[in-house]
Amino acid sequence: RHVRPLLALAATLALLAGIVTPPGRAVFDSLRDAIGRERVVGVRKAKPALFSLPASGRVLSASRRGTWIVQANGSKRLLGRYRDPSWSPSGLFVAAIRGDELIALDPKGRVRWSVARPRLAAPSWTGNRRDARIAYLSGRTLRVIAGDGRGDRLIARAVGSVAPAWRPGPERHLAFVLRSGRLRVVDSESRRVLWSGTANPKSGQLEWSRDGRRLLVVDGRRLRLYTERGRVVRSLRMPRGRFVLDADFRPGSHDFAYSTVHPPTHRGRILAVTGRTARQAFAGTGWFGDLSWSPDGRWLGFSWREANQWVFLRLRGDRVGKIAAVSNIASQLGRDPYLAGWCCAP
Repeated sequence: RHVRPLLALAATLALLAGIVTPPGRAVFDSLRDAIGRERVVGVRKAKPALFSLPASGRVLSASRRGTWIVQANGSKRLLGRYRDPSWSPSGLFVAAIRGDELIALDPKGRVRWSVARPRLAAPSWTGNRRDARIAYLSGRTLRVIAGDGRGDRLIARAVGSVAPAWRPGPERHLAFVLRSGRLRVVDSESRRVLWSGTANPKSGQLEWSRDGRRLLVVDGRRLRLYTERGRVVRSLRMPRGRFVLDADFRPGSHDFAYSTVHPPTHRGRILAVTGRTARQAFAGTGWFGDLSWSPDGRWLGFSWREANQWVFLRLRGDRVGKIAAVSNIASQLGRDPYLAGWCCAP
């Protein structure tokens, strides 16, 4: 899955909160600086280094230093100075961006192919080992290329900056958002529009459940849950002053977790949703914007940048059974390392 770095969200959410109007910009800057100076304790009794992951699989991470693959036993490989990394569905390859190149790599960092396009962002895979596709943004256009680097073609123009999201399954259905704020789900082979909705074209997020039957749309202060045919079955409005940063479906279910922040105070929360119930799973001073479930659906991982930690919550339903954390994560992976995906074991 594609994850947006927290710093890219801060300005948009602050604008939504109305605290970076000309007289308020200095206030926002001082608040942001204050959290940088504040000593955020983080999870106590955290491990001093990333000795291992709490569950099987591999974590894809990106930092100021580059893109990493972290194995379950804690070993790490730096693939190179890439950004916006994304796992292939089987975990055999990684798509990432370097400058004006979209690049496909294997887990050892060997380049399989590349294609040059301007203003690249948000590559996203679908398919299987023999027939894969990558959707990506190039400026204000949405394009799709085959997993072997062939057949690059235009899908839509005048798109927003929201990462596109493939519906799991063989149909090659793709969700994206236009600059106008229209959410569209199309057949990527024929470009036929299957259904439409609404979403924020700048700070939204699209996330499909693993069975492809639900689409979660993050839209500033609101979460909406669609069926695969475009019917809204649930809508969650955030409390005043709070904004949604990220959301991720739990593997094997329609349960999900989402994170929110109150920009003026930098107070972050993570909530677990099971059925019709939403319960707080974690809270602290920080922006928790990169939620990733373990492949078995038992652990929820995220970066706590302000505390220089990675945190893992063992969730039983909507209740936290255990918390594991790793400190000094920036010294191991580079500044601002976030979780870009927790994929299948090799």
